[in-house]
Amino acid sequence: MWTRKELKQRAKEALQRNYWKIMLVAAFAAILGGGLSSSGSSASSRVSGVMAADMTIDEEKNENVAAVVTEDGIVFPLENAREELGDTTVTVYMVMFAVIAIVIVLVILAIAFAFSMLLYNPFHVGVQRFMLKSVDDKAEVKEVLYAFDHSYKNVVRAMFHKDIRVLLWSLLFVIPGIYKSYQYRMVSYILAEHPDTDYRQALQMSKDMMNGEKWHAFVLDLSFILWHMLGAITCGIVELFYVNPYIWLTDATLYRKLCELHDNTQRAALTDGSYAEV
Repeated sequence: MWTRKELKQRAKEALQRNYWKIMLVAAFAAILGGGLSSSGSSASSRVSGVMAADMTIDEEKNENVAAVVTEDGIVFPLENAREELGDTTVTVYMVMFAVIAIVIVLVILAIAFAFSMLLYNPFHVGVQRFMLKSVDDKAEVKEVLYAFDHSYKNVVRAMFHKDIRVLLWSLLFVIPGIYKSYQYRMVSYILAEHPDTDYRQALQMSKDMMNGEKWHAFVLDLSFILWHMLGAITCGIVELFYVNPYIWLTDATLYRKLCELHDNTQRAALTDGSYAEV
């Protein structure tokens, strides 16, 4: 059994031993993670010779007015465009604009997905390894690149299977996705120590380790809410220099504790590959 107080105490001790390196790694991980989440933001594009729907400002009324802009630069309010250009023409160009917008969004999402799978996930596994070694003693920053040099393809494959399962379950009204994210919470830590572990073994081992622990882990996460509020009040300064490293280390400590509780099972699984079904 473990307690939140025990985990947080070990995390604080690790943070004191190796503060600046831990802060640097946690900050970089947060920046990459934040960049990934915002990479799907909207983008604009102009296509010459094509009439597109646009938003203009009525200077007299100072209101947003939907308008259609022709290739000659003539602006028609959308409500009058059908009269000036004809219903069919306006519909065609509106459809063309919608298709272009959808294509742009799909390209951005594809780039974000590739970045996540091929770069961020292996880096994330390396960060977990760094945090684990920091909890044990002291770690070197180079540990964050560990997954790129050790069974890179297997790490990418295993993390992909983890993420796709969480995503698909999230489509069922979110809550099942949250449940699965806690169930597979330890996959990246398992890969951080054993990068050649088959993805089915890693997923099953995480499920076994989190069996009966998901609610406790959820409450552990909730216990950081006040820290996050303080981080928001300080415009992210406290979050960057203390809260993020503290949380990463606490999570690594949780993995270490669960390993102690499931040590025999883990050893048997990694030795004979007995975990096969997920």
